[in-house]
Amino acid sequence: MLNYLIFFLFAMAIVGCSDIDNKPDFEDWQKQNLSNSKVTFEPRLDSIVVKSDLLKIDTIYRSMRGPYSAFTLVDLSDIKDKVIWLTGYQCKVFNARNNQQILDDYLCHNNLNYGEPESYPWDIKTLGSEKRIFTLTSGQTSITLPKGTGIPIYTPNNLAFFSQALNHNTLPINIDTYQEITIFFYRNNCVPKEIKALYPQTPFVTTQIGGPAGGFNVPNDDLYSPTLICGIDSSSSCHISYPPNAKYNPYVDDYGRTYTGHWNLSNNNEVWTTNITNMLNLTKNSVVVAAGSHMHPYAERLELWDLSENQKIHELGASNYPNRIGLSAIEYTNELEIYLEKNHQYALRSYYNCCDSTTVHTGMANMCLYIQE
Repeated sequence: MLNYLIFFLFAMAIVGCSDIDNKPDFEDWQKQNLSNSKVTFEPRLDSIVVKSDLLKIDTIYRSMRGPYSAFTLVDLSDIKDKVIWLTGYQCKVFNARNNQQILDDYLCHNNLNYGEPESYPWDIKTLGSEKRIFTLTSGQTSITLPKGTGIPIYTPNNLAFFSQALNHNTLPINIDTYQEITIFFYRNNCVPKEIKALYPQTPFVTTQIGGPAGGFNVPNDDLYSPTLICGIDSSSSCHISYPPNAKYNPYVDDYGRTYTGHWNLSNNNEVWTTNITNMLNLTKNSVVVAAGSHMHPYAERLELWDLSENQKIHELGASNYPNRIGLSAIEYTNELEIYLEKNHQYALRSYYNCCDSTTVHTGMANMCLYIQE
């Protein structure tokens, strides 16, 4: 019976993988399923507003340590179009007692994710279990994609978002907060002509936390079976998780080295570089048209490098408040034309300068890239 069960699960896994591998790209699916659908109205931008659960802030909560709501459904069932095109995202924080907007100092992050990505009719190129679309954080509370572009969403599968609170500075405090998100989109029958489809990809900096010396997957005497290890990430959905059966897992290599996407900052200048070629998952030469970032306080900048050309190809800066802990601004650019070549190697390089020796702060550095399908 046990042997039969193992065989059955193995067969199902093969079938499941085959279905995923056989999914068309969005452009091919669009030609087969949307080519005959006509734009019947003038382009009109719509929006959806949804509130998170209450998040109580009653003490100091450093990055990733605050109360969170892991799942809030964005119900798309009232939309008749099977496809909508996301063009922007916004998040505001409110005091629940009086419904007044408060500072984004209390916003750790808000992530909008695909709903049920495994059952999409087309292949979603975004890596990670959550298939993250947008991330907003203190210092960057809205994103607008370039004009004439959008991220296609299959409405029967809905959307969902994760929200987490933050408080680096205020004591005493005892307030209930909530995050209000606004999604901007076009219905497929009101979409601008010749709109270009985008997909999000979020590579990130990692630091080694265990295992032998040497770079990622540099051969060692012993081979290990890959397992999902996220280090200090495991307590928070801020990180981008990878399923245990993923072909590539940035948190562990084949030789027992383990990595984290969040690390404790030292009290000086520190620079971390990570090869992100596998995280980009390029299947062809591609074009990045917009880029944002998720960084923590004391970040200075995040750079994207073409290692094959030994050339920096983009940089996103961060500004810290002069008189309190926190980021006042994180750079976002949506007028880009960065060419990524499939056969090149790429890296992220993060720069932090933590000047607070009284407490432990964590660093992270994600670059959210929006790439043409």
